[in-house]
Amino acid sequence: MVEAVAYSFELNPEMLDLLNKEFDVKKLAVRFGEAIKGKTSEEIETIGREFFTDYGTEWIRRTLQLGEEYPDRTYEMIKMSIDKTGGYYRFALLPQRFIEIAYLATQEFPSLPIVENNSHALVYKLVDCALYKSLKEVCGENVAAQLPCRHSCLTALKVLHQDLEIDAITGMDAEMPKDGFCQFFARSV
Repeated sequence: MVEAVAYSFELNPEMLDLLNKEFDVKKLAVRFGEAIKGKTSEEIETIGREFFTDYGTEWIRRTLQLGEEYPDRTYEMIKMSIDKTGGYYRFALLPQRFIEIAYLATQEFPSLPIVENNSHALVYKLVDCALYKSLKEVCGENVAAQLPCRHSCLTALKVLHQDLEIDAITGMDAEMPKDGFCQFFARSV
């Protein structure tokens, strides 16, 4: 008789909890609020770029580390598909896994809306962002409308592809204050 193997296709809750504690967006908004007290709009933009770029880099690199330390069956299947196709599925399946881990650990939604995932593009959106909401609460509507937090998402996406050694053009084509959601993309080169 063959013994059945129990596979988990779910992200490890311990991993998600670790990331949530280390990259708590509410605490981040408070720290940013303290950093910009009494600053002009131009100073806030400069501080925001630096502050959130650093956060995005650390956030995605820690996500990569923990994502490797806490594999699940889905990740094993992605890696098998990549190996069997000579790397064809590396973009965009591999980046999507780490993007989902990063956001599901720090946001309050149960799944990340993926708009497009194929060999040419990975596009996802944030309709309800806990960081944006926290910035509005802590720093006010005007500061949140400057969207300094975009630097964390843009940096995370760029650094992720660099660290995975995947050539991609990354960017943003929708912003929460104007469009009601943020949308980010990576396009294969």
